[in-house]
Parts: sequence; C-alpha cells; structure tokens
Amino acid sequence: MAKRIKAFVRTATKSTEKSLVENAKKLRENPHVILPKCTDNYSKKYFGKIEKTLNKVHRFGDDTKKLEKLSKKRGLDGALAGTLLISHSEKAPYLAVAQFLTGDVTYAQRGKADKEKLVAVQHFDDPMLRLLGIKDIAMKKRLHVYSWEKGFVSTGFKPNPPEDFVNFIIDKIDLSKQKGVVICEHINPESAKSKEVIRKNYLRLHWKSADTVFAICEDCAKSTDNTIFRITKYLLEPNISDDFQIEVIGQIVKQKDTQQKTLYLDEYLSGKINDSEFINKNIEQRDKVIKTSGEKILVLDGVSYGRDAKGFIEALKPNKFEKMGLEFILEKVDEPVVLNNATPNKVLECFWKKYGLDVILTMINDENIARDIFSLHDTPSNTLEMAFNYKERQALLSRLPRYSFLPPLARFADHIARTYKAFGKEKALSEIKKRPDDPKGRSLSYAFLLVFEKEKEKKWQYSNMEIEYGEFLKEHVKKLLDSKPEEYNNILRELLAASGSTENIEPET
Repeated sequence: MAKRIKAFVRTATKSTEKSLVENAKKLRENPHVILPKCTDNYSKKYFGKIEKTLNKVHRFGDDTKKLEKLSKKRGLDGALAGTLLISHSEKAPYLAVAQFLTGDVTYAQRGKADKEKLVAVQHFDDPMLRLLGIKDIAMKKRLHVYSWEKGFVSTGFKPNPPEDFVNFIIDKIDLSKQKGVVICEHINPESAKSKEVIRKNYLRLHWKSADTVFAICEDCAKSTDNTIFRITKYLLEPNISDDFQIEVIGQIVKQKDTQQKTLYLDEYLSGKINDSEFINKNIEQRDKVIKTSGEKILVLDGVSYGRDAKGFIEALKPNKFEKMGLEFILEKVDEPVVLNNATPNKVLECFWKKYGLDVILTMINDENIARDIFSLHDTPSNTLEMAFNYKERQALLSRLPRYSFLPPLARFADHIARTYKAFGKEKALSEIKKRPDDPKGRSLSYAFLLVFEKEKEKKWQYSNMEIEYGEFLKEHVKKLLDSKPEEYNNILRELLAASGSTENIEPET
C-alpha cells in the first residue's frame, strides 16, 4: 500500500481539473463506489456503518450549505462532502500534491477531511489510491481487501483473493506463468515449487491464499524493483508476512538445511531495498556465516556438500589429472571453501601455492623433479597432467642411451633433448640459456629455438653466421627431439657432425 510522504500546492492543469470534476459528479450519483463490496458478514458489519454516513452525505448532495458543514468531518463522509462541492462549483483551480513512493498525486483540498481520504475519494477509480480511504478501518479490524481495475472486494477476517484479482496481479508483475508458478526465464517451475537450489540465487514469494509462487533469479531481479511492494500495493492485509512466505533460495550453510533462514525481511517489506538488494544481502550474509564458522564446509554454486569432498569433486566434473589433485588437496583443507562458477582448475589455484608441490610429490617420488615441474609457469591442471605423464616419460627416458662422458656441445644437445622429452617445450626453452658460449653452441641453441618457434624474440642475440648455421641444423635437431630410444645415439652423432664437431661419443654398455 502506497505511503504518503508530504503535500504541497500547484495550479491544476485543465485535464486534471476536468478529471476531478467528472469523478465528483459520478460520486454525486453513487457514493458507494468508494467502499469495497463485502463477501462476508464480518466486513459488512464495519463497512455498513461507514455506508450509513455516506448515505447521509448523499441525501444532502444538492445542498451546498449542508455539504460545507459536513465537509468539516475528518472521515470518509467529510471527504465525500468536500468532493461533492467540486461537482457544484465545477472548478478546482488549485490542487494539493501528495507525494507517494509510487509518485505524485494531485487532489483538491475541500473541507477538513484527512488528506489520504480526500485522495481516495477523488481517485476512487484508481485501484491503489482508493485503498487509502479504508486503510485505517481495515487495519484496525484485521480485514482483507483487494482492489483492481474491475473490482473492489473485502473478504473479511480471512485472506481470500478473487481469481480476477490474482490474474490482475500476475499481469502487473509481467512474468511467465507456468504450471501455477510465476517465474522469470531462468527458473524451472518445478524448481521454484520445491525450493530447489539452482545455479542462480533467486527470490521466492509464496502467496499462500492465492496458492501462487513467484520466482525471480538474481539477474532478472536487477530490473524488477520490489516485487512484494508491487503485489501488496493493491491489497490490504493486517500482516503481510502471514499470507506471504518470502525467501531467498540459494547458498545454504548446511547440507540438509532445507529451511534457509531469510534475513532483512523488514527492510524488504518496507520498500527500503529492492529485489536485487534483498537477494544479495542474504547471500552475502550466508557467505559471511560460512567463512567465519571455522568449520570445514564445501559449498559450490550455492549447494553445500558439508564435508563430502567426493560429492563436491563430482559436481566440478574434473578430468582424471584434476581429480587426483582435488582429492589430495580437499583432504588437507580444514577451512570453509565457498565458490561460485568455479572450474576444477580455479579450485586448484586457490590452494596450489600451499599444497601443489605435495600433490606432485605423491605422483613423482623425486623431490628435485617434483620441484622442477611445480616451478613451471602453467596452470595447475596442465602441471598435474605433466606430472601424471612423467612416469610414462621416465620409462621412455630410461630406454635412452646413457653416457658417462659427453663433450660440451654433445652434453648441451643431450640435455635439451632429454628435458624436452621429460617436461615438454616450455621447460626445454628455459634450459637453452645453458648453451656453450661459442659459435657452435650458439648456432645449435638457435636451431632449437627454430624448432620451438621462439626464434623471433631472441634473434637479435645471434650473429648472421650463427643464424644461418642454426637454420642448417634445424632438421637435425627436430629429428633428435622426435627420435625413438633405439635411434637416439646415431641421430645425436649426426647432429654433432653437422655442427662441425669431430668428437666421438659412445653410450655406456
């Protein structure tokens, strides 16, 4: 129900003045339109008394002196008398303006009736404003009143909104109605009915007496203002909270917490915050409760898995490498983990600095190698895949020939080739700086850069002769990197020969 803030005066436009005069003439014919129809005896008892006072005013509808006297009353009868005077003068050149949360409303100040009652009487054809005339009696006697374009009804002590009124409200909310649920496009009707936690947090209003559920997701709520106010401004009820169950469905604190505690209801019902703010404040509070609880609790996209790491991991849908890392890390973590729209890699990143090396050590029983892999500038997911495949690579490396001694050029080529086969291109690139610092070593390092397609950013460091020789060695380097264990030694010899080295190399037997 709209609340008046303050009033001031302005000169009436011709159209506004004409509308007020026409409404006043209609009331002269039938003053009962300012009262709701009663569907029960409880309503009739109280509105019947008001109707008698209106009838008295109506009897003197043609007596302006009597109307002047009656207009000094504070109630609806005084407001009616003052308004009927307009029908006689057919003028309302100066109007008061009442400011409401829904906007400004003009009315003619005639007599001493309460301003809200004057507004209600003079705008009896407005479904929201006419409620102002009977708000006091409805609240005092705990009546339920519904007002819409084609009806004005009091159902008495119990809420019982007419079907036409419910449809009127649904049209005003401008959402889709499916299976008895009024929803935005991002919410399934069955989810809204069962209060299911989905990927998006959402506002859920259950209008009990109308057996209707409204559900609006956090994204759509940014453009819906305050939905409970949009509904209730057309009705009067002694306690909105008795008839409307208002909840924010989203992140929960405990796995089996199906009755989520919704806060900030007073702020929302009073219109101080809108739908979006109401949702966000509740979710932020739940985040705060979880993060300050000191307990291990796993929450993903608003769904709490408690301490069930397995269920949490399954919901993330990790690959086999990520799953190994997540299982190890979540076993170690002893704090709240609250994430939204998270990928497996994002979860790993949260704890990678603290637990990443330990994860790799469980896969590779070699601390030096594990540290080398951990130090790579790559995502946790890719690093885990590399570690997972390391044993397979080690099996390959173990079949490569072993050398008790290699001259510098051969040792460099062998080191880069083995690093590439064990750790991949990025790690091999980081080792190229360990080249022999002579023309042959520089030419060979440039050949590796060519194969790895990284020569452009380093080309300035090489002479024209070294670049030309490196281009000549490129195919030999590529063959070494792609070589099988049984051909490795011969290809390494060919590369050295092409590099101009006359030194012989022999593998261990």
